[in-house]
Amino acid sequence: MFLKIGIIASILVVSGIVFSSEIQAILPNTSTTGIDSFETDVNTLTTKSLESAEQKIGSSVKKAETKLTDFGHQTTHTAKSTINSSAEQIETKLSEIKQNSTEYVEENISDNFSFLDPSK
Repeated sequence: MFLKIGIIASILVVSGIVFSSEIQAILPNTSTTGIDSFETDVNTLTTKSLESAEQKIGSSVKKAETKLTDFGHQTTHTAKSTINSSAEQIETKLSEIKQNSTEYVEENISDNFSFLDPSK
């Protein structure tokens, strides 16, 4: 059991020596003055983490807003195109109905009522 604890302790000491510059960069005050400096380092890391999270959330919100705005414009454009296309189809059908009804009236009613026909 002591052998296992010794191995773990030696690994921690060696990694502390090997990575001391990285530890110093992440927690600059911890290695020199103790618990108060560790608290300061933790608060600094917390502040940096919060600022980074705020920036990422802010950029995500802007991207979402842009995408939603683009989607709204695209949907509006599609709706307008569909409405215009439908209106054109309705106008075409109404013209066809008007033409067909005029032809029907000219062919059937004018023959039955000769006084309506200006050529006779």
